Amino acid sequence: MENKVKYLAIGVVAIIIMAVIGALVLSQNDDGDQTQSTVIKQKGSDTMLELCQIWAEEYNAENAAVEVEISGGGSGTGISALINKQVDIAQASRQIKASEMTAAQANGVDPVEFRVAIDGIAVITYHDNPVSVLTKEQLRGIYNGIITNWNQVGGNDESITLYGRQSSSGTYVYFQEDILGTENYSVNMNMLTGNSAIVNAVQGDEGGIGYVGLGYAVEATGINILGLKETATDPVYSPIDEESVLNGDYVLARYLYIYTDGTPSDQIGHWMSWVLSADGGQAIVTELGFYALPQTVADQEMAKLG
Repeated sequence: MENKVKYLAIGVVAIIIMAVIGALVLSQNDDGDQTQSTVIKQKGSDTMLELCQIWAEEYNAENAAVEVEISGGGSGTGISALINKQVDIAQASRQIKASEMTAAQANGVDPVEFRVAIDGIAVITYHDNPVSVLTKEQLRGIYNGIITNWNQVGGNDESITLYGRQSSSGTYVYFQEDILGTENYSVNMNMLTGNSAIVNAVQGDEGGIGYVGLGYAVEATGINILGLKETATDPVYSPIDEESVLNGDYVLARYLYIYTDGTPSDQIGHWMSWVLSADGGQAIVTELGFYALPQTVADQEMAKLG
């Protein structure tokens, strides 16, 4: 009888403990629901991927109620996802095409463009390559396949190996439009996914040449960053010269963009305001090797927020 009472008492205590634990779990769940964050989905340019990821980390640290999810895949992929209402925002290293704008509007999406940083696409070669400068015409000849040996542009007797981005990349499109015009890339170009893959390939290829966002080249070892000039008699400009990129003297200077569906408000508007602010997103741009917007441009973009 004594043991029976003892076991009964133990059972009662166990039930009480389980009830208390259950209540605590429910309480924690309730608290979790109360602090559930808003998720902003952003997708697009691989050139901007690292920059946008660091922006999101810093922003999320300051704004616990909002979580910005960043993914890559290329500018075309991001813009397509915006058009199809799969994401809230697209980041792009080129401007949206007229055909993409038409498709967006047909699907009830109103893309609004924001310039968010400035890049100077860097043309890179193997570190021992003696060629340090190319004209725009020489670069075009290399990438359309007419020039196939470095000795045709003052270098060693070494076959040229071409590296470039995949066709969904905004950098692929921008480089083609700016350097090749209406011509196609050489069929011999190795199309790689991501700027880091191109840097890695050129580092290990004595005949290699590639083009990448400046942020991926400035800290890399084992490569040269070439100077470029419009013609043989024009001055040489480098992408690591901030002034020549900001004033457009450098051949491959460009803006980087973010697109929203309509004028952003609420949490997306707050995120965009932070990206454009001098003490927010713009303070981080230079840490990744890109250039911050001049204040006049940042003010113009900020005005789009209303």
